[in-house]
Amino acid sequence: MLKSFNLLILDNFYMKQLAIFVISLFFISSLSAQYINEPETLSDDIAIDSLLKLHKSFNQKYKSISGYRIQIFKGSGNSSLENARLLEEEFTEKYSGTPTYLSFQEPYYRIRIGDFRTRLDAINFLTSIKDDYPSAFVIQDNIEFVELPKYQKSLNHEQENSSRY
Repeated sequence: MLKSFNLLILDNFYMKQLAIFVISLFFISSLSAQYINEPETLSDDIAIDSLLKLHKSFNQKYKSISGYRIQIFKGSGNSSLENARLLEEEFTEKYSGTPTYLSFQEPYYRIRIGDFRTRLDAINFLTSIKDDYPSAFVIQDNIEFVELPKYQKSLNHEQENSSRY
């Protein structure tokens, strides 16, 4: 009887160890299955893909970013529009590569020039035109997004890859 009792204890001990082994094996296999099913890249996730498409469409629709411009004219009155247009033409003749923006915000007409991404770029250009426009100053404004030539190759590559799918 003592022998059968010892066998029963041993059997019970081995059963517990076997149960622990089976449970741990099941737990490890479920963890590895989770890692196998994870997407390899972020773009495989549907939610992230839709957010990226939304971001791209927003950027195509609203092509302005925070940057700097130089204000060369601000005037109000009866002849201020005419003065602004003459000054804009004069500036365009001297500096044809720099865009000009004529705007009206009651009661002032303003001429702002350039699309500078950094304040330092705007200041550098301001020093070159300061003799012709002594009252000009740098101002923070929403600017048109300028394509950077350094990254143009990578943008073309992205467009080619997106058209394949």
